[in-house]
Amino acid sequence: MRADSKRTPPLDALLRSPRWIRRTLIVALAAAMVAGLTSLVMPKSYRATAKIMPHSPSSASSSLLDLAASSGLGDILGGQLGSLENPLLTYPEILSSRNLLEQIATSQYPPGTNVPGQTVMRALKIRGMDRISLDKAVRKLTDITNAEASLRSGLIDVSAITPDSVLSAYMVSRMLAELDRFNLETRSSRERGTRLFVEGRVEEVQRDLTKKEQGLAAFRQTNVRIGNSPQLQLEQARLEREVLTQSQLYSLLVRQYEMARIEEKRDTPTFSVVDPPHPPARKYRPRTSLNVLIAFFAALGLQVALAYARQIRTSVPETVGPP
Repeated sequence: MRADSKRTPPLDALLRSPRWIRRTLIVALAAAMVAGLTSLVMPKSYRATAKIMPHSPSSASSSLLDLAASSGLGDILGGQLGSLENPLLTYPEILSSRNLLEQIATSQYPPGTNVPGQTVMRALKIRGMDRISLDKAVRKLTDITNAEASLRSGLIDVSAITPDSVLSAYMVSRMLAELDRFNLETRSSRERGTRLFVEGRVEEVQRDLTKKEQGLAAFRQTNVRIGNSPQLQLEQARLEREVLTQSQLYSLLVRQYEMARIEEKRDTPTFSVVDPPHPPARKYRPRTSLNVLIAFFAALGLQVALAYARQIRTSVPETVGPP
C-alpha cells in the first residue's frame, strides 16, 4: 500500500505565492548585505597601469642590409646578421622575466630613502634578503604584475596590483625603467657585436683589396703592351673587375663601420610612454557593488532551485512495505 504524502502546491503556484516571494527576497537581501559588509572589511587593492608604444626597430644591422642590397652585395652580408625581434612579443616576456622582477623586488621603496631594508620586498610583507625570500618576492611579483600586448593598437599595457596605490604606481614605473635599461644594454651589446663584425670585415677586405691592387699593378708592369693579345686583355679586365668589386665592398664597409660606431653610442629610449602610471584613486578590489549583485541573484537562484527540488521530492510517492 502507499502512504499518504503531504500535498504541496504546484511549482508555478509556489513561485507566485506571496509568502514564498517574501521569504526569498528576505534571504536574497540578507545574502547581499552579508556580501556588502564582507567586501567593506576585506583588504583593499589598487591597480596602477601604464601604456607604452615600442619604437620601430632600427639598428646598424638593418642599415647594413639596406646598403648591401642597394650595392648588389646583399648575399655577402645578409647571412651574417640576424633578423630583428618583434617588441610586442618580446617586451611582455622581458617584463615577466626573473632578472627584471628581482631588480624590482630589491629596489628602494619609498624611493630616495637610504634606510637599510626599505625595499619593495619589505613593502610586500616579505622579510629577509636571502635567496628564499627573494624567490618568494619573485613569485609574488609574478602574481601581481602583468604585461599584455595589443596587436591591433600596437601598445603594451603594464599593470601592478598591491594594497598601496603609491606602491602600485611605483612598481609600474620601475618595470618601465628596468625594461628601458635592459633594452639599451642589449642594443648596445648588439651594436657592439655589429661594429666588431664590420671592423673585422673592413680589415679583411682591405687586405684582399691591397693584394688585388698589387696583382693588377704587377700585371701591368709585366705586360706594357697588350693591344695585340686578346688573352692578356681579358686577364687585365678580370683583374680590374676584382679590384673594382673589392673597392666597392671596402667603401660600403667603411661607411657602415662609422654608422655602427654611432649606433653603439646612442641612448635613445626604446619605447614611448603613452599613458604614464599614476597612483589610482579608486580601489580595484573588492568590487562591492558587483559582489552585492552576485550574492543577491545567487540567493534568488538557490531559492528557486530548492523549491524545484522540493517539488520533485514530494511528487514521488513513497512505498510502504507490509507491517
